[in-house]
Formats: sequence, C-alpha cells, structure tokens
Amino acid sequence: MTLKGQISLCLAAFFLALAGQIFLSFYQSGTVLRELDDQMGNFNAISRFQNGVEQSLSAMENYRWEYGDAKALTEELNRAFSVTNAWLWRIQGDIGTVSEEQYLLYNAVSTTYGSYTALVGQLEEAVASGEDAQAAQLYYNKIVPCGGYLRQYTQQLLNRAIADAQSTYTTVSALSDRVKWAQTVVVALCLALGCVMALSVIHLLTPVQQLIGASREVTRGVFDSPDLPVPHQPEMAQLTEAFNHMKHSMAEQVTTLREKNEMERELHRQKTEALELQNRMERSRLQQLRSQIDPHFLFNTLNVILQTAGQEKAYRTQALITALSHLLRYSLMSNDEQVPLAREVRIVDEYYSIYHVRFGDRVRMVWRISDSLDLTETMVPSFILQPIVENCVFHGLEPKAEQGHVTIRISGTKDMMKVIVEDDGVGMPPDVLDKMRAALEEERQPTNQPDTHGNGIAMYNVNQRIKLAFGRDYGLFVYSTENLGTDVEIWMPKVYTKEELLMQ
Repeated sequence: MTLKGQISLCLAAFFLALAGQIFLSFYQSGTVLRELDDQMGNFNAISRFQNGVEQSLSAMENYRWEYGDAKALTEELNRAFSVTNAWLWRIQGDIGTVSEEQYLLYNAVSTTYGSYTALVGQLEEAVASGEDAQAAQLYYNKIVPCGGYLRQYTQQLLNRAIADAQSTYTTVSALSDRVKWAQTVVVALCLALGCVMALSVIHLLTPVQQLIGASREVTRGVFDSPDLPVPHQPEMAQLTEAFNHMKHSMAEQVTTLREKNEMERELHRQKTEALELQNRMERSRLQQLRSQIDPHFLFNTLNVILQTAGQEKAYRTQALITALSHLLRYSLMSNDEQVPLAREVRIVDEYYSIYHVRFGDRVRMVWRISDSLDLTETMVPSFILQPIVENCVFHGLEPKAEQGHVTIRISGTKDMMKVIVEDDGVGMPPDVLDKMRAALEEERQPTNQPDTHGNGIAMYNVNQRIKLAFGRDYGLFVYSTENLGTDVEIWMPKVYTKEELLMQ
C-alpha cells in the first residue's frame, strides 16, 4: 500500500478519536451546565459587591462637610464595606475558570478597590480628627475619580459575566443537538476502519522509528553515522533519501558556520583592540587640551595680583592670594573628567572675587540658574565656565570705559543642558567673529594673532573638550555684535552622578 493509502487509514484513526470525543461530550455538557450555575453565582456576587460600592459612594456624597455627623458617616461606610468585603472574594477571578477579558476586569476591580478603600480610610481619619476641609479636598480630588473608575470597572465586569454566561448556554445547546445524531455514525465508521489501521501502522513503524533515531543523532551533532537503508515503499523511500541528503548538507553547513564564527571572533578582537587604541588616543588628546588652560589662566591671575599689590596694602593682597590658591588647587589637582556643576560655579565666584578687587564696580556678575537643576548632582567637564567668563572680562569689558555686566544663565531639560555667558562689552568685529566661528566649526586651533583679540584659544579648548566628551553634536556657539556685547552658548547633554542614576 502506498503512503497515501496509509495516510487515509490514519484519518480513520482520527475519526475513532473523534468518536471518543463525542462520547465524552455528554459529560462535558453536564460540566458546562454546572459552569452556568457558577457563572450565575458569579454575577450575583458582582451585583452584591456593586451595591456595596454604591452604598459607600452615596454615604460620602450625602455627607454635609463641616456640619455632618462623622460617627454616622463612619457607621454607614463600615456597613457598606462589610458588604463589599464579603462578596469580593466570591467573585470568580481565576484565569482558568473565566474568560481573559473577565479576568482582566476582575484584576482592575480588585486593584481599584484596594486604592479606593485606602483613600476612604484616610477620609475617615480626617473626619474623625475634625479636619473636614482636608477630608472634602481628599473626597473631591481623589475619592470621586477613584470611585468613578471602580463603578465603571464593576459594571463592565458584570456585563462581561452575563455575556459569558449567555455564550456558554448557547454553546451547550448546540453541542447537545450535534452529539445526539453524530455519535452513532462516527463510532460505527471508526470501528470498521480500526482493523485496517492496525495493519498499516505495523508497516509504517519500522522506517519511522529509524528516522526518529537518526534525527536524534543529528540533534546531538553526530553527522558521520551510516546512511539509513531505503525502504520499499515509494514515499518512504523518497523521505529516507531526502533525510540522508539533508544530513550531509547540514554537516557541510555546520563546518562552514564554525569557520565563519572563528573569523568573526578574530575580527571582533581586532576591532576591540583598535577601539581601545582610539580611546587611549582621545584621552591623551583631551588631557593635552585641558593642560592648555592652566598657563593662560595663571598668567592673567598673577597679573591682577601684581597690579593690586602695588595699589593696596598687604591684607588685600593676602585675600587675593587666598582666592588664587583655591583656583590653582582646582586647576592643578582636579584630574576628574567630569565634576559637579556646583564646583564650576564656585570656581567662577573665586575668579570674580579676585578681579572684583581690581575692577571694583566696573564689572558686575549676575547668575541666572534654573531651579530644576541640582548643582551637586549634575556633572559637567571640569574648567569650562571660568575660561569663557575670563574672556568676557578681559576682551569684552576691560576695554569698555563704563560699567559692564557678565550674566551667566544655566538652564536645562530632562536630557539637555544649556549655559549662556553674555556680556555687554565692546563685542567683536564681523571679520573676527567669522574667523572664530570657522575655527570652532573646523575644530582647528586658532592662531594667537591680534585680529582674533586673543580669545580664540580658550574657547577652542573648551569646545574641543566638550566634543571629545559628548560628540560632535555638542559644543560652543558664539554670537557677537560690535559695541553691544558677546554671547557664548554651551550645549551639552545632562549627566548625573552614579548615585543619582541609580535612584532614577
């Protein structure tokens, strides 16, 4: 017999199993009827629970705030919750006994009821303490919305329970009608084909068992076992030949994949080594850029101290040296790649205290820091504010005859931070501004020529360090108008300390 004939006999076996299933359907019908009774009890419990919820809501709705009877309200709520608590556990919420939608609605009712009872408990405490105003605010702001959700979910759960009960009843009725006439026909057909199926199974078992054993060897990675013998049945012969061919093809593919994996691992190792080398080069370049700040800053600060020492007595010079020591300590000993924003603000204040001695009221500094920023938890690259402020003082305000201002604005969003350092000094001519912008965009260090006003190196340094730390999408942006002032914007991502990131 061909494989097609044998499959036909397998279908006969299916009909035999179907006969058994139809025989059991009578028992299943009784089970479904009992399930209907359970469902009737289920939506009865839901209805009783719903009445208790409505009773509690009505009690709070009818309560006269500031003039009501607190004891009566508490007693009414206790009666209502005794009802809801008694019937909530009777509601069927097991995923094995109810539909998925009913299960989800029950969880929504249970969760919302927990929140609702907690809020009502807080309201009872407030009413008992005589804090009716607080209780009223709690009722209108939290309990009313929560009660509305609870009422909505409970009604949806009741509707779903009724719908499921109706669907089950319809199914039982239809099943009972079909079983009565199909049972005799199907069972008789299965009995007639049972004998023929037994013979065909005997012929199919031997090659099938051989294929099963060979398949298990392939799953274990054994491909060098002998090929299966080809049976006489045409279809099984084709299947066996295809399996033997597949085994040889899989052996070749496994060998190819192993060689490919070895090549990929070697390539990954080479890429990792190249990336590590690039990171070391970037860190070295970053350290070099940071070191350029110190001599420039030290020269200008010592110049101020020298001028002040000739004008003032020793105690003023002592104050300047104290402030300078703080600046030098931060400049020479800070090796961290990033520091809290509070440290940057403090170092700018130290710098201004030194220059304020020289300039007096000619230079005024104004801080505008957003309240949303935590200066101690927000991290920035070290020594990025002071060089920009120093440029504003020396190149923007010092040539100006009247009083000048430096305004520092620090704001941020969830992911970004923006720093604006602006002055109302002499500004930059258009050609100088164009050269500086070109140097920042091309990431090349400007030459210290007179036409750059000597302020390009510091801003290039800060710009490069920000780009190396966060990427080329961030850095400095310069805006200036001659005789009106200069604005320097610093854009960078908001970075938090490790402790703050763990809390988030």
